[in-house]
Amino acid sequence: MGFMDKVKDSVKNADEKLGNAIDKEKIDSEIRKQEKAIEDFTKKIGDKVLEALRAGKTAAEADVAGIYEDIKKCEEKIAELKSQKDSIGKKEE
Repeated sequence: MGFMDKVKDSVKNADEKLGNAIDKEKIDSEIRKQEKAIEDFTKKIGDKVLEALRAGKTAAEADVAGIYEDIKKCEEKIAELKSQKDSIGKKEE
């Protein structure tokens, strides 16, 4: 293998590693976005429960099932994103 071939391989390898790092950062950003959404949904549940209690109802009577479904979707998305991130790490090995 000539010198230029080695240089090309090194550049290709560095470019691939940089691309993987960028992909991982995008995934981390999306995970943070989903975690923030979960925090927002959790606050909404608290608000709904408080609203029900103020109206003389029980906490169980607060309509939070839809919000909980949104939280589950976010958790599923986070699991999927983490799996994608792990597969990027395995490509580097």
